[in-house]
Amino acid sequence: MSLTTLFTTLVHPRHAALEGWPDGTELTGDDVLVDRTSLARLAEHYPTPRVYVPVGADVTRVDRYWGDAAPRTVVLAHVVDAVPRLGDDARQAWLDADLGGCAVLLDRARLVGRSSPEPLRPFTVHPAPGRGGPVVRLPRDLRRGDVLAIPCAGLVEAADLLR
Repeated sequence: MSLTTLFTTLVHPRHAALEGWPDGTELTGDDVLVDRTSLARLAEHYPTPRVYVPVGADVTRVDRYWGDAAPRTVVLAHVVDAVPRLGDDARQAWLDADLGGCAVLLDRARLVGRSSPEPLRPFTVHPAPGRGGPVVRLPRDLRRGDVLAIPCAGLVEAADLLR
């Protein structure tokens, strides 16, 4: 195995995991760090839903054409309820945030604030009242009170996330 092949094998999965997150994001076993800010700690000290805007985001470009350079933000949302699999359906999870008004990347959602040894299982995440969302792979032991960090394309106002 060449050094180039080894490097590509080690770096590619890490790069793929960071896809969709703001620049400067670090993923750990129980947290997401953006600009070295712990999103788990933010969720402990501030109510959710909460939006974290990275330091380098250009907030003056709101409501303008973004082109290919839309900044990435992160939404923090508590799991209001989670129910196990019923029949052939995926498990279900409801959030305290209405994500209908933002370009959320739910498939990149991560549990923050605790690490889970459980395997990832499909959950149907309900991002808005009365609306089922996509199936997302989250830890099997996801429960009420857990916090998810979800990357979003573009800037989001926290008031727009309130249910």
